[in-house]
Amino acid sequence: MTQDRLSSRQTGMTRWLVLVILLLACVIGAGGWLGWQEYLRLQADKADVVGQMEALKADMAAQRSEVQGALAAFEKKQAEQAAQRVKDQAVLTDMKTGGQKLWLINEARALASLASQRLLLTQDAQAARRLLEAADGVLARIDDPTVLTARQALAVDMDKLSRAGKVDVQGMVLQLGALRQTVAELAVPVEEAPPERDVPDTSQPWWQDMLDRMPVNIRHHEGRVPLPLSAEQASLVRLTLDGSLQQAQLALMQGRGEAYQQALTNAELTLKEWFRNDDPRASHMREVIGEMGGRQMAYALPEIGAGLAAIEALKRKEGGA
Repeated sequence: MTQDRLSSRQTGMTRWLVLVILLLACVIGAGGWLGWQEYLRLQADKADVVGQMEALKADMAAQRSEVQGALAAFEKKQAEQAAQRVKDQAVLTDMKTGGQKLWLINEARALASLASQRLLLTQDAQAARRLLEAADGVLARIDDPTVLTARQALAVDMDKLSRAGKVDVQGMVLQLGALRQTVAELAVPVEEAPPERDVPDTSQPWWQDMLDRMPVNIRHHEGRVPLPLSAEQASLVRLTLDGSLQQAQLALMQGRGEAYQQALTNAELTLKEWFRNDDPRASHMREVIGEMGGRQMAYALPEIGAGLAAIEALKRKEGGA
């Protein structure tokens, strides 16, 4: 009895032990499966994290490249600005040491050249003098004794223009025009046609009648006069005189002193050679022409190129083109 109970007890314990083992095996199996699933999930998460890290690394690499490019561009810009500052500083230094001087010399040269052109084209001596004064003021800003020669030459030109301002060039041109209008009124020795006779004059000798028929007319004038001229020749003489006066007008307006004097000389010679001395209008014209070709001519048409030439020489000395 006792033995049966022991066997039965052992059998029950064995069953419980097997059951416990099975339960443990189920628990362990379930735990292993859950662990495996967690492992797989962890591996998937790890792969996702690795992908995110790779993408992040790629983004960081792109950003780093972009930053490096921007930094390189910034450094290049800084280098360019630094080079420009050096260049600007060199220009400023050059202007302080000599460039400014050459620039002022060029400005003075332009003003002096404009003064010469103004005098040539308009005969406005006062306007030309003001331009030379401006050129002298520009040179006065240069602290260098080498500019004194140019300033002295400008002073001479300005003095000439001051005296020229006292001469009425326009009035002289109008006066020559008035003389031209009187040319047609001047007396020129012209031939006179011989009297026409159909019937010989029997009251005078035959030789006198022959002389009257010849194309010769004997006249008496006060002073020395040329031979009588035909109407065509007289017209040509008047045209020659008018042309000389017109040339004098043009030369006066253009500021050509030698041409002006030569034209007046030609007019005087024409008057002296072809027009009657006893004609008061011819005598008056000779007097007026003599006065207009006198000392006032030097003041009416001054030459002011000395200042400009001196400035150009100063520019060449400074190394300008």
